[in-house]
Amino acid sequence: MNNYKVLFSLRVLKSIIDTFIDTFFVLYFLDVSSDNIVPLGVYYIIMVSVVYLTIYACRNFARTKHRVRLLRIAMILDLVYFFLIITLQTQVVQYMYLLGLLRGLEEGFYYAVYNIMESDGIKNKERAKYIGSYKAAKAACSMIFPVVLGGLMYATGFIESSVVVIIIVAVRMLISISYKDKNIPRTRRTNLKKFRELTRRDQRFRWLNIMHFFDGLTCSSSAFSQIITLYVVTVFSDGFSLGIFTAIFAAVSGVIGIIFAKFMKQKQYSGAIGLPAIAMIASFLAMVFECNVVTIVIFKFCRVIFLDFTHSITETGGANLSNDVKIRREYKSEFWVTNEQYLVAGRVISNLLFISMAFMESWTPIMIVFAVLLGIFALTAIKFQSTVFRSQKHSSKMRRLAPAFRFAEKDKAD
Repeated sequence: MNNYKVLFSLRVLKSIIDTFIDTFFVLYFLDVSSDNIVPLGVYYIIMVSVVYLTIYACRNFARTKHRVRLLRIAMILDLVYFFLIITLQTQVVQYMYLLGLLRGLEEGFYYAVYNIMESDGIKNKERAKYIGSYKAAKAACSMIFPVVLGGLMYATGFIESSVVVIIIVAVRMLISISYKDKNIPRTRRTNLKKFRELTRRDQRFRWLNIMHFFDGLTCSSSAFSQIITLYVVTVFSDGFSLGIFTAIFAAVSGVIGIIFAKFMKQKQYSGAIGLPAIAMIASFLAMVFECNVVTIVIFKFCRVIFLDFTHSITETGGANLSNDVKIRREYKSEFWVTNEQYLVAGRVISNLLFISMAFMESWTPIMIVFAVLLGIFALTAIKFQSTVFRSQKHSSKMRRLAPAFRFAEKDKAD
């Protein structure tokens, strides 16, 4: 199995586990905790903080030829995490903070090296196709596994259905053995100060960082996703109906992945972010003021379109930027550590907002704040991709002019 297939398979299987945790685990936790959201908010704060601290601690090891071991450590921690859930059962609430620590270590060890490996293993010209194909494959799995896992939960309970996830983790471990590492940096220590000096005046890096902050606030492992789950489970309150609901929107996600991989042009990116963002924010406010099946379905439909287009575009641009000539050889670890700094700042703030909801009579003010933040995230995503697009056009123009310039210089010399 070549690296492209290894990375693709690992990412798809990881997405199944993430869906299970972010959807069914939240449903199970709310059931056994009598809908107390405070421990859930603290769990996520611990998790996202430990993710960043682990990535930062591993930044030098992620530059060595043994860095793929970090992936395997993460997968072992995944097994420990699910075995612990199975063991604790209804006592899981009392150990939420330990689970947050374990989950944070798993994610931290995994992403300390996975993003670097994917940046090296996928060529920039292949990336849009890779991301689009991943979205389509993820959608196909999300149409099957939520229904299967939801049905198992409905028939046997959350604990028994966790066994399926453990099997997926074991398969990931076997696949990771096939990865052939390359592009090992020559130096063994990161230099964040030098990285900042190299990128400080580059608007692409500046807007990427700003965008990541608002992405962490609203979308990427943000507490906002848990808030949406709280709204959804008020209508789809058992595992099977939640699985069906998740699977339906996975089909929409698959269509978007195919459109992005095969048909979208870069000049269409701004519209693909902006128009769905307007529809999503409007439908979100409608859901907040009148929560029912219709408003939830409309909002979820708009949100899937917005997130899939936006993250496909920004992931492609961000990963391609990690291969910029200034940093691709010696400063790739620094690039991903910096990304995580801005993401974790947004995630911590979003979870503090989430916890504050437990002490409020009405959630509406917090929901309006999130609506505004979603709009800002969309604007920063548009600004980032347009800055990247202009830079690419400028580079392309310079490459076309270079032969003529060299010819003119030779003419002068003669």
